[in-house]
Amino acid sequence: MSEQFDCIVVGVGGFGSGALDSVASRGLNVLGLERFGIAHDRGSSHGHTRVTRQAYFEHPDYVPLLIESYRLWDELAEDFGQPLLDRCGLLLAGHPDGPAVSGTRFAAAEHGLTLEDVSRKRLEDDFPGFAIPEEFEAVWEAAGGFLFVEDAVTAHIRRAVDRGAVLKTDETVISWTADNGAVEVTTDRGRYQAGALILAPGAWAPDLIPGLPIHWDIVRKPLFWFPATNDHYDRANGSGVFFLETPGGDFYGFPSLDGQTVKLAEHSAGLSIEDPLAVDRDVVDADLPPLVEYLETYMPSLSTTPDRHAVCFYTRTPDRHFVVDRHPEHSHVAIAAGFSGHGFKFTPAIGATLADLALDGVTDRRIEFLSATRPGLAPQD
Repeated sequence: MSEQFDCIVVGVGGFGSGALDSVASRGLNVLGLERFGIAHDRGSSHGHTRVTRQAYFEHPDYVPLLIESYRLWDELAEDFGQPLLDRCGLLLAGHPDGPAVSGTRFAAAEHGLTLEDVSRKRLEDDFPGFAIPEEFEAVWEAAGGFLFVEDAVTAHIRRAVDRGAVLKTDETVISWTADNGAVEVTTDRGRYQAGALILAPGAWAPDLIPGLPIHWDIVRKPLFWFPATNDHYDRANGSGVFFLETPGGDFYGFPSLDGQTVKLAEHSAGLSIEDPLAVDRDVVDADLPPLVEYLETYMPSLSTTPDRHAVCFYTRTPDRHFVVDRHPEHSHVAIAAGFSGHGFKFTPAIGATLADLALDGVTDRRIEFLSATRPGLAPQD
């Protein structure tokens, strides 16, 4: 005998938690299924902080989703009773013709966002911990900052449950079917039926969203915390997050929140893996050399021996844009995957979009560029 719901959400990490909350806000009977626990460390939504920004160099069409997400993060934080988004600002630097600087400037101009060019003198005065090359240019986005990632997932889940959502953790989804306006989800503990289904499986997309001509690349991404030997990067002193596009890769990090360490990661590289359950969570030979070279060149006042590390996943698409759409074969199934390492900041707006797609079949948000059937997603011959 299977349990009956209006909607089922598979995977309640970042985007699934937002979707669960959004469906529950409609007063519907919704079930969330999670393979692990809440705000767990086995996927893509952990590691304490995530960068957020609005002048989005990846594509200007992301900007309206970001502006909505900022508003929704603030509403969620008020309900949660503690801050979720810290608007500490973002320093972004690179070659002026590179996609990061030029794309950020384009997105800001396109949407009327405030973005400041950072002079050499200001770099020296306000950002003394950075050694920015003369050929680079830098911009400052005051609206940039970071999210407390585990707290954000917990906040969405807590509000969803308060709104009546049913949550089942430590339960593995084995398969799902959809036919004639109904879906059935089979797990290692039972079967559940509903009129709509939302799939937000993260690194398990190849197994849980089968049959689509999409090349999912699951990438192991290490995060490191390096000792801070001075106060150049302290949040208490007004330091912000940073993103540097360099010839050796794209690197990002956060101000020190404890006065002792600075979190740093490489955005552009990573080792592709076959099985997310079997990923090596220790430091491997390929992890540290790019970060050490980056630190020695661009942030020389930081130690190059990390205090600690964590490992998460990027689920990449070939064009590095998300997949947020209805399933091409099932109109009452919404899918969200392939966030390619830059998606978490969109969680509340994407969650609301998924609820629209699964329950109404349409959304007012402009997400055509995130279509599951856009060109360039299929594996190359």
